[in-house]
Amino acid sequence: MNKYITGLGLIICLFLAGCSEPEPAEILEEVNQAQQELTSVEVEFEENRTDEISTGNAIFNYEHNVDYYNMNEADFASYRDEDSYYIEYDDGMVAEPFAAEKTTELDLAESNLNNQLDFIKMPLSFLVELDADFYNKFDMETNDNNYLLTYNGDQTEKEKLGRAIVEQPVEAMSYYFGTEIEQSDINIDVFSLEIIIEKDTNRLQQVEQELTYSFDVNDFSDEQHFIYMYSNHDEAEQIDIPEVTMNPNETDTTATETAEQEPLSDEEQEALEDESAAYLDALIQATVFQDAEEFINRAPDSYSEEEKTSEAETQRDFFREMYIQNTQQNMLEANVTEEEITDLAEAFMHALSTTDYEIVGADAESADNIIVTVSIEGINDTSVNLETEQELIALYEDGEVADDEIESKNLEILTEKYYDIDEILAPVEIEVHVMQDDDGTYAVLLQDQYLAGFVQ
Repeated sequence: MNKYITGLGLIICLFLAGCSEPEPAEILEEVNQAQQELTSVEVEFEENRTDEISTGNAIFNYEHNVDYYNMNEADFASYRDEDSYYIEYDDGMVAEPFAAEKTTELDLAESNLNNQLDFIKMPLSFLVELDADFYNKFDMETNDNNYLLTYNGDQTEKEKLGRAIVEQPVEAMSYYFGTEIEQSDINIDVFSLEIIIEKDTNRLQQVEQELTYSFDVNDFSDEQHFIYMYSNHDEAEQIDIPEVTMNPNETDTTATETAEQEPLSDEEQEALEDESAAYLDALIQATVFQDAEEFINRAPDSYSEEEKTSEAETQRDFFREMYIQNTQQNMLEANVTEEEITDLAEAFMHALSTTDYEIVGADAESADNIIVTVSIEGINDTSVNLETEQELIALYEDGEVADDEIESKNLEILTEKYYDIDEILAPVEIEVHVMQDDDGTYAVLLQDQYLAGFVQ
């Protein structure tokens, strides 16, 4: 559509009592085309998930197909070009994380990162690949400067699109949980999508997506609220990929890479299995049971006393603080106090202290692929939340809770129920992936693996 209407076109518009706005599908098509013609763009993002919050920025140079991605909560930034990924750490070291001999974990990690960056970089192209009729499923509002488009697909269409969006993350979870998860197993409970477009330029300004999904494996569920804000179209900062200083393919390989290439001896395998099991045991004590002393007591003997003490306190405090921060973030607009959120955190930690577990065994294929199996008797968090909701509804219907008191009362009831837990669930066996770092210490990259057993 021409930006300016003159002559006969203007007369016709006036005669028909004004020119109508273009259809949403037409706008989206033009926006996608405009984005494909950009040389660069910058994106600020905020990604809220059930258990974490990620903020940061990305820069996409379309002209040279180079991308930059920085998450504020991490200690590194990543770069992507046509050939590879590059990781730049805070200490200035630069590596190609996916250049080493391929493993299933590396393939999944690379696939997920590609998926995430492709969505942020070209969201409309990404989504229309998942649904060819995507552009025709929007309602539209306008103001002086922008179009606001809201996805209006029916429930079946929302479920289909939602499942397609989470397909690759779920594929990774299938591997980590050790159970194949089909798309049909995924329940899409909430899906919404809003897109803001600048009228004069057809430039994408913001994409906001909410997606809640679940599946039966380990009673997993995830709530997502992602916001991407686009700016500096054609004027984003230039991206210069730093020179690689850590090359996993050089002859001077790390101990971990050597372990991947050479089979473990019986002695090495036994040591890895014993120490990884001890580490997971210690980690559970520090996080779930908030007991730093037990982390120190149970950590592998290969750890120095300083390493034990430092990690014990870090893991304990970080676990509790993340619960508080996530709760605060999820209740930014709620009428609750910081004290109420802190009280809820204390109650939740108390509930976790009633659980029980046992390390069943460990199996080490390599230093970075050790499976530790743990049997867990967790709390029925689903039941706690359902009972809280039912009690809150009853109080509201009886007129005992005012509208502005609902959020506060919800926390109060939930806090009481966490303190009242006196029964735990039957044991379930969970497989947890543990890896040994280059310095001989251990790490669990996905603590959600074992937390899913403690909070069901």
